[in-house]
Amino acid sequence: MNIRLFDLIETEKFQFVRIHKNGNQSVAKCIYDNYEKEEVQITYHLSKKPRFCIIRDPYQRFLSGLKWDLHLNQVNVKDINIKQLFTANEHHQRNSWIGRIKHSTSQIPYLFNIQCSHYIDMLDLNLFLKMHFGKSEHLTKGPDYSSEDIEKYVDKDEVMKYLHLDYYMYDRIKQSPFLWEWQHGKIF
Repeated sequence: MNIRLFDLIETEKFQFVRIHKNGNQSVAKCIYDNYEKEEVQITYHLSKKPRFCIIRDPYQRFLSGLKWDLHLNQVNVKDINIKQLFTANEHHQRNSWIGRIKHSTSQIPYLFNIQCSHYIDMLDLNLFLKMHFGKSEHLTKGPDYSSEDIEKYVDKDEVMKYLHLDYYMYDRIKQSPFLWEWQHGKIF
C-alpha cells in the first residue's frame, strides 16, 4: 500500500486537507483571498480546529487527473499503459515538493490518519465556498481536450476494478455524519 504524506492549509479557524484534483486550487484561492498572507500557513501537523477536505467521485477524479498528467507531460493517451497508473509507487513527499505527482492515483491515501471533521463532496463545493468565503472560485483551466477524448482509449470496466476500494470509501463517507451538507450551515 502506498502512503501519502498530507499537507494542510491552516488558518486560525480551520485546516484544509489538500487532495489533488478535488477542487484544491479553488479552495486555496478562496482562503488566500480572505486571509492575509501571514494568517495562512502550510503545515503537516493536525490541530483541534475543524478540518475539512473535498472528496470526489473516483472515476471522474481519475479522468481529470489523467487528463492533467497527459497535458503536463505532453503525452498522448494512446501511448500509455493505463494499468500501470494503478500500480505506481508515487506517494512520497519528494514528488509533491517538486510538483510531479500522479494525479490519477487514489484519493484514499490522502485520507489516512487525517481525522477530518467534515468532508465536502465536489458536487457541493460551489455552495460550500459561497457560504464560507462569500464566493466560489473555479480554477479549472486545463487541457483543451475533453474527458470523452480520453475515455475513447480507456476501458472503463478495467479502470473500475482498480477503483473498487475508492468507491467503497467514497460511498461510506457520503453516508456518514461527517459529510457536510448546506443544511448543516457553516463549519467555521
